[in-house]
Amino acid sequence: MFTISRRSLLKISAASGLMAALPGGGAWAAEPKRGGHLVVASGGASTADSLDPRTFGSPYTAVMSGITYNSLIEVHGLDMELRPGLAKSWEPANGGKSWIFDLVEGATFHNGKAFTSEDVVFSLKRHAEEASRSNMRSIIKGVSDIRADGPNRVIIDLPEANYMFPAMLTAFSLGIVPAGTTTFDGVGTGPYKLKRFSPGEVLEAERNENYFKSDAAFVDSLEFLAINDASALGSAFQSGQIHLTTLLDARTAPLMRQMQNLKIYNTEGRGFICFNMRTDMAPFDNPDMRMALKLAVNRPDMLERVSVGVGRIANDTPVAPSDPVFAADLPQTEYDPKRAKELFDKTGFKGPLVLQTSEAISSRAVDMAVIFQEHAAKAGIPIEVKREPSDGYWETIVGQTPFHVSARSDRPTADAIFSVAFLSTSGNNECKWVNKDFDAAVIAARAEPDLEKRKAFYATAQKICREDGGTIIPFFSSTVEGTTSDLDGFVPSALQMAGYRAIEQVWFA
Repeated sequence: MFTISRRSLLKISAASGLMAALPGGGAWAAEPKRGGHLVVASGGASTADSLDPRTFGSPYTAVMSGITYNSLIEVHGLDMELRPGLAKSWEPANGGKSWIFDLVEGATFHNGKAFTSEDVVFSLKRHAEEASRSNMRSIIKGVSDIRADGPNRVIIDLPEANYMFPAMLTAFSLGIVPAGTTTFDGVGTGPYKLKRFSPGEVLEAERNENYFKSDAAFVDSLEFLAINDASALGSAFQSGQIHLTTLLDARTAPLMRQMQNLKIYNTEGRGFICFNMRTDMAPFDNPDMRMALKLAVNRPDMLERVSVGVGRIANDTPVAPSDPVFAADLPQTEYDPKRAKELFDKTGFKGPLVLQTSEAISSRAVDMAVIFQEHAAKAGIPIEVKREPSDGYWETIVGQTPFHVSARSDRPTADAIFSVAFLSTSGNNECKWVNKDFDAAVIAARAEPDLEKRKAFYATAQKICREDGGTIIPFFSSTVEGTTSDLDGFVPSALQMAGYRAIEQVWFA
């Protein structure tokens, strides 16, 4: 159970006043102000976390990436607008087979080293190494070349045209480190310099006075706390021990909205919690088993019970209704216990299906597994829910065992989520699903500059994913986040924590 230190409470009091004493709503600053100590928290942490960006893959490390590192391109706002990061501009060449990135000038790393194209080439190529655990390994390994063209320009060559490629470089695991780095201690170009990191507990940092963005990094220092227990996270936030948090329980949001010392943001996103079936393992190598389980989920009931209806029903494809290439004409998979039982019986499988879940994903992941068990039982499909410890779940269960709960964060484009998590060539394809027609549709969509023609390819990909894929996606999650009333500058985004960069954007009023 989380407890905040006396030292942290003293810092909060000195910086902003005790939260319980705030008048209704607080007073907003007209302009950003510098100063104060910020306390942030999130779930999804592990004692196995490291400061190597290649290992980032959880909600906690996603936010951590925006503290000490920068990527080439950032995602902002509800429309997932691509904006400059360490790349100030980018443009296609050679019919979309090459992309030219012009870099910001004057940026420096925390150790004083000047940022150049050499650092970008080194940082990106590391993801393709054989020992890399990166969720972007298949993407970077698939490019033809990454090369410097002078100190402030990088050119990336691709094997085929891809007009969606720049969105890939927004990934939170693609933080840039100094060329030649072998020991990862948080040295990046980011808004805050690392002071202390205790995996699974806390990251402490102080303002980077030489940050290349003049309109960011307003607080003097911060603590980023790891609180995996949803109840503890909510309690700490409500009591004023935390200024900024994400992954709040949607079921408690109505209560928190009534509290004058808090501001609550509920944002429709494209992320989701899912049930993964390893399609290379029995009995999930049988398409009838996969479809039986998809028909055995009562999606509206699960959404209502897990998130009090906050979210949007999904259709076993990762493309959300807010995406411009969403296939609105694709028939919705409905709860059909009778048909589910027929398909299940057809497989000849008798024993219970063991479904592994954990609060490492979120408290909702455990609830969803139990509700799924209940729905499937009505179809005569026996599911045994096995609750696993949080520590090590992402490393030893997700993508490893036959049937388990996982989660995917929001991505700026359909190509980004398909390429990272569903293509057969991706090492981050947790279901080990292989469908050549699906792969062909996604690859064709990338190379099509016309949006309407691209939509047709994506419609095909979504249809195949829904009918044959190994991922059950009951609904798209809405992200519930919050700040204390004396914190200004937070702008909700379709990605959690303002595109993982909220910490550099907020200030005390």
